[in-house]
Amino acid sequence: MEDKVIIGLEIHAYLNTNSKLFCSCPTKTENTIPNSQTCPQCLGHPGSKPVLNEKATELTTKIGLALDCKINKEFFFSRKTYFYPDLASNYQITQYEIPVAEKGKLMLLDGKKIGITRVHMENDPAALVHPQGMQNSDYSLIDYNRSGFSLVEIVTDPHLSSPKEAREFLNILEGILTYLDVLMPATTLKVDCNISINGGNRVEIKNVSGFAAAEKALNFELLRQKRELRLNKKIEQHTRLFNAETGTTIEARKKETEADYGYIFDPDLTAIILDEEEIMRIKEDMPELPQQKAKKFVEKYKINEYDSLVLCSNKELGDLFESLVQKEASAELSAKLLTRELLAVLNHDSLTLKDVEINVNAIYDLIELMDSGKVSDKNVKQSMINYISGDKQSPKEYLEKNNLLISEEIDIDGIILTVLENNASAIDDYKAGNEKVLNFLAGLIMRETKGSARIDQVLEKLKEKISG
Repeated sequence: MEDKVIIGLEIHAYLNTNSKLFCSCPTKTENTIPNSQTCPQCLGHPGSKPVLNEKATELTTKIGLALDCKINKEFFFSRKTYFYPDLASNYQITQYEIPVAEKGKLMLLDGKKIGITRVHMENDPAALVHPQGMQNSDYSLIDYNRSGFSLVEIVTDPHLSSPKEAREFLNILEGILTYLDVLMPATTLKVDCNISINGGNRVEIKNVSGFAAAEKALNFELLRQKRELRLNKKIEQHTRLFNAETGTTIEARKKETEADYGYIFDPDLTAIILDEEEIMRIKEDMPELPQQKAKKFVEKYKINEYDSLVLCSNKELGDLFESLVQKEASAELSAKLLTRELLAVLNHDSLTLKDVEINVNAIYDLIELMDSGKVSDKNVKQSMINYISGDKQSPKEYLEKNNLLISEEIDIDGIILTVLENNASAIDDYKAGNEKVLNFLAGLIMRETKGSARIDQVLEKLKEKISG
């Protein structure tokens, strides 16, 4: 019987605010002196009073609405007690009993709904700094410039059933957050991954950076737990850390329970009231979200639903598609090129659209070649690989320079005869009823022509030669 894998995620993201969550210290800390952007509140001084950032509340509410959550019109903050050098007050201000939003959902590309348990705010601890060149040092430094940054935490229900699904969820979620413009620039999502098998104890992998890393961490942990179960060992509930260099997880500590944190209401923060008028104002300010945009693409450009969802799961990809069709490129071919060839190259090299420079005109020219039947699928793919790898040539220039465009001057008949002479047994197999041989022979011919012949013409002529 196949093992039942249960995965839940806790995603942390920095909110795009100019000041910290509970004080007026700035969040623009680039090139600043350590511990210079601080005040008694973010340094945890006794007697300092927190004041909630209104912008952070608005952005968190916006996220809750985008994830189809119930918005709590009254919510409050709690103190989560733990002792660590980066937390000067010895407690984190977070939300436990009543968050900003809860009981929402996010839909995967296949229609599966992943429940959203809660969306809440909390302040970030300080940063531990290891002296450069002193990795083996017995001390660390602390920079409190980051202490108090506005964080949003998005917690899923345990509805994910594979590491691949978890990565897809994260991709779609990041797309939604990008559309909302709620993320602090130049920051990445941090993920705590919880995984268990067959209803056993769950193991948490803490502070994983990046979606590919989250998938790798979950894959390793899944294999580790399966191995433990085969050896009749009990999986204990605990916390692990992911080593991105080795692709492995290591045990960090036994997992605390919620009771261990000693949550209490924060007496310095009153309950926050969101009236209906304020919620409606935030709703009206919401941008077009990925699934809304995908529906528009289907209706307006007549592309299939799956392609439209893939295009809109990434804002840059959706914007690129719209730029192409506004230049009157074929919507169908544009969707095909972006969702298949472009994404395949990016995923293979672990890149995103933000990592590469894409010229809309260069992609438009390639689609025009596809539309006019002047380039084979194989060479379209090769030109995209070349372009994304950083070659200064556009796909069209690459194809022209290397004589990879379909040419009417190629002696296809001569090439077909040569291939047939060298593969007489394949001809016999085809005549005996093995029609797959035709594709094999066509592949040999296309290789000889470097993809500069029409595949439909090759197949037609092949049938004629064999039958004749």
